[in-house]
Amino acid sequence: RCGVPYEVLDRDGCVRVEPGLAASADKIVGGLRLPNDETGDCHLFTTRLAAKAAELGVEFRYNCAIEELLSDGNQINGVRLQSGEVLTADRYVLALGSFSPKLARPLGFDLPIYPVKGYSLTLPVADDAMAPVSTIMDETYKVAVTRFADRIRVGGMAELTGFDNTLKEKRRATLEMVVSDLFPQGGKVAEATFWTGFRPMTPDGTPIIGASSLRNLYFNTGHGTLGWTMSCGSSKLLADLLSGDKPALNAGDYSFDRYTNHKEHQHHGHPASAH
Repeated sequence: RCGVPYEVLDRDGCVRVEPGLAASADKIVGGLRLPNDETGDCHLFTTRLAAKAAELGVEFRYNCAIEELLSDGNQINGVRLQSGEVLTADRYVLALGSFSPKLARPLGFDLPIYPVKGYSLTLPVADDAMAPVSTIMDETYKVAVTRFADRIRVGGMAELTGFDNTLKEKRRATLEMVVSDLFPQGGKVAEATFWTGFRPMTPDGTPIIGASSLRNLYFNTGHGTLGWTMSCGSSKLLADLLSGDKPALNAGDYSFDRYTNHKEHQHHGHPASAH
């Protein structure tokens, strides 16, 4: 109906596209394959993108904690760092994921973004032939197993615990169980690194992108579990809005106004089609 190609696979079909599943084939009934889906290494992508941006003159300031956004009620006049330094610009983009509401609230913006905690394991590949080729989603536990060259990433789960970044061993045990169950010979579980992070979720699952009521403040936040998936498209939409070009998408579907003007949002339609 939505034009997304798919294949319904039986047990043998699953093993055909993911040979590493042969070791657990007796536990598999079937699967749904999306042949046009792709995976990639977000860290590698962003590292190389940053290097390319730096070549073009972009300055990156790392380890700089932001204290507040300075405003006169009509526009942003600067960004005060905890060091006391104030950074100024012509325009400002708030793109801090789950932490965006903290800086937006003093300006009068109640961004409906909540941190949904997730976990991941990253482990070395033990046997290339028995490791995943691409990405496998275990629908029982809602855990994704993804291949990154010589590593395997296992991630998932969703906790509503605020900004508690405690690494819970029972969550690690679940992730280890899933990857060991599907690919028992694929990865070195004993050498895995355990990580947690916060997904910036909005009530309708769609990011907040575009201008604010302040003249020079823009939003690009609230991407939930699809931050990298939607990053380039979100940046293109925002760049069009900043430069005055006509966006390829209906910018109103992503505007913060959809939460402050419900009737207008209903008129535009539900933005879920953006996914």
